[in-house]
Amino acid sequence: MNNLLNIIIDADSVEDLRHILEISEFVEFVLEDMLEKDLLWVLRRQVGKSLFYFMNCINKMSYVNAPVHDLLIRIKNAYMARKTTVDWVVFSKFKVNVLDLLKEYGFVKGYEVKEIDGKKFISIELKKVVDPVNDIPSVKFFSKPSRPWYVGYKDLKAVAWGKWLGIISTNQGLLPVHVAKERKLWGELIAEIY
Repeated sequence: MNNLLNIIIDADSVEDLRHILEISEFVEFVLEDMLEKDLLWVLRRQVGKSLFYFMNCINKMSYVNAPVHDLLIRIKNAYMARKTTVDWVVFSKFKVNVLDLLKEYGFVKGYEVKEIDGKKFISIELKKVVDPVNDIPSVKFFSKPSRPWYVGYKDLKAVAWGKWLGIISTNQGLLPVHVAKERKLWGELIAEIY
């Protein structure tokens, strides 16, 4: 244990620390050991924020029960904190489809899929918050992993007359609620964003 801490403290550059990270089971050691926070603090102090965020991301990669809920809440929290990006979102095609809708309706500026060591991540670029009342989105969830919320097309109501976004998963993919109503499609109502 002390030898590993000494190796980390004696590292002179980011490259040295990357070599340390390549040592077998180092990441598992960091995740499982009780001194995990102390090691991350040493890493952050030694090389700055970039490697610390990478290790912190590995630390947070536990199983997320509701990945779309996590995505939408992370975007909302980033807006509330006046951030312009959301990084290290674990990739899934479903999340990309949700982001396509969010981009189309102006809730996010854009996103980029990045691949690091064979794992894909999404980096989301947010709009700048000028007016907090209008620029910070509110999210209302309907479906949960424990209770899906299915609705017929007759029960669908456009969110603020199509100005804001309701997301529904249909047999034709993810659609805004008002489009699903026009096409007379039913499905799982995921969330409303306004």
